[in-house]
Amino acid sequence: MNYFQNDPPREDAKPLGPVNRWFQAVTGHFCFVVCTGLLLGLSLVPAVLCVYGFLSTGALLFVLGWVLSGAAVGPVWTAVQRAAWELQFGHPCYLYRSLLHWLRDSLGQGAVLGVLAAALWTLLLSPAIIALLGGAPMPVWLWICLGAGALALASAGGYAFYQAARWELRLRGILTNSLLLLFAAGWRSLAVGGVWLAFLTGLAFWYPVVFPLCVITGLPVLLSVTTQALFAPAVDQLLDAEGKTE
Repeated sequence: MNYFQNDPPREDAKPLGPVNRWFQAVTGHFCFVVCTGLLLGLSLVPAVLCVYGFLSTGALLFVLGWVLSGAAVGPVWTAVQRAAWELQFGHPCYLYRSLLHWLRDSLGQGAVLGVLAAALWTLLLSPAIIALLGGAPMPVWLWICLGAGALALASAGGYAFYQAARWELRLRGILTNSLLLLFAAGWRSLAVGGVWLAFLTGLAFWYPVVFPLCVITGLPVLLSVTTQALFAPAVDQLLDAEGKTE
């Protein structure tokens, strides 16, 4: 399962530029990218069913199911981040020898991060959901606070799963580093958070269009390549300088 595979890189290979990363991912690993997007889509099925159940019945049990479904998405999303990092060097990526290996390695920590991310998003969005279901208007300042919180959470989540994919760190260290990187990475945090927030917004409001697009094109993998092109060099330098990657 490795059509359009390029030759392995030299030992002194350096990371590709942002444009070349996209070109490498699409032309050199297209089958791998699409199959990875399909696997991610399958992991999202329990979460989607829980959201549909909550909107249909209003039962809080589906909210609990949504949070717990993060345990299925988290490991896959961690493996996607590792795949995106490998693609920037043009490393050979295979479904069985690469993706499933990364998925197995991230089962524990990835599941915890997935459940934590689902819980935090639920807490953040609960005021807006309650207001919309109750038909009550929300003040502008609350929308601004929710937008800023969503931007920060999307950016911190990107840093957290990237660290889980790259290094063997304790969960406490990953969370601490993610919070610090929100400020240390500067404009990159805003850019990364904006990309993921736009993606999640499209997935929430145009699900029948965005979800099939993600599965067919492997869009989450390509967006991961894009965001890592923005923040990975700076994040690696910051964490290595502070000795927080050991």
